[in-house]
Amino acid sequence: MRKKTHRKLPGLSVLFALCIFTGCGGIQSSLSTAGAEAERIARLFWIMTGAGAAIWLAVMALAIYAAQSKGGEQRRPFARRLIVLGGVIPAVVLFTLLVYGLNMLPSLIAHAPASAMKVTVFGERWWWRVRYETSGAQPFELANEIWLPEGEPVEFILKSDNVIHSFWVPSLAGKMDLIPGRVNHLTIHPKQSGVYRGACAEYCGRAHAQMNFYVVVKPKAEFDRWLKAQSEPASITESVEK
Repeated sequence: MRKKTHRKLPGLSVLFALCIFTGCGGIQSSLSTAGAEAERIARLFWIMTGAGAAIWLAVMALAIYAAQSKGGEQRRPFARRLIVLGGVIPAVVLFTLLVYGLNMLPSLIAHAPASAMKVTVFGERWWWRVRYETSGAQPFELANEIWLPEGEPVEFILKSDNVIHSFWVPSLAGKMDLIPGRVNHLTIHPKQSGVYRGACAEYCGRAHAQMNFYVVVKPKAEFDRWLKAQSEPASITESVEK
């Protein structure tokens, strides 16, 4: 006698769903937003997801109706429904999403106000060089680390002199390429303090996977103290050998 095998599909489905939902949060998730630009992108994602689900349900309903249809006179109303549900409605929905997405682009790539702090980011092979220049203070540089003030827009000046990189902090904003010979700009308006992970979103060479960085968002007062401390000249200490 053959032994009956029981498939644990429900348990596997639950596990698969949990794996998906755990990826919706964390310090490098475009759905766990902490910036104004990331919020707009997440809103577009959910709207597109809902529209896609509606189109899928309509197509499945047509497929079920077609499977149960016996032909004959029922084919004419089915053909009309097919044209409306399978052709006209998806075209209208997709065109609406296109207009909505294009209308959002200017706000995502607009320059920050003239009074906003500017941070220059250089894409190296394979790390990030971050340069701060403030009036009346010494410029300084960081490696793979960016500090930002909470609640204030910051304009990033993105440069590369080697290959194409892509600057991306999913929780704060969209991505922007760093192209040799061209200077690109990206505005980030952080709205919540915390530590967020960024990455290079464009394959740039053998160490591309290691080209990550962290963005530290602090309240304005705390950020100003940090900025002042970083801008001060470095002190030289003499070591005494015993």
